[in-house]
Amino acid sequence: MTPKIRYYKSVFCPRCWLTDRRLSELRTLQPDVEIETIEILTDPSRALRDGVWMIPTIIIGDKRWHHAPTLTDLQAALRESGIPTTGGLMV
Repeated sequence: MTPKIRYYKSVFCPRCWLTDRRLSELRTLQPDVEIETIEILTDPSRALRDGVWMIPTIIIGDKRWHHAPTLTDLQAALRESGIPTTGGLMV
């Protein structure tokens, strides 16, 4: 099973840069994690269909964040979704 994170953002979002950085850090620790980035300006119907009303929004399984969660929170959500985590934080 490929770990999957859905990340909704916009080029005009002033808070998305920190979330971009956090997901980049996660990708360094978890290179097997697939991060699907959805630009809401080019795909607004996808955001509406998935119930995304705020950006940034990160979705892992049933968990949603509207900010840049900690790496610990991201890895915990991956584990709760049945994805083993590796790297420098939690296993």
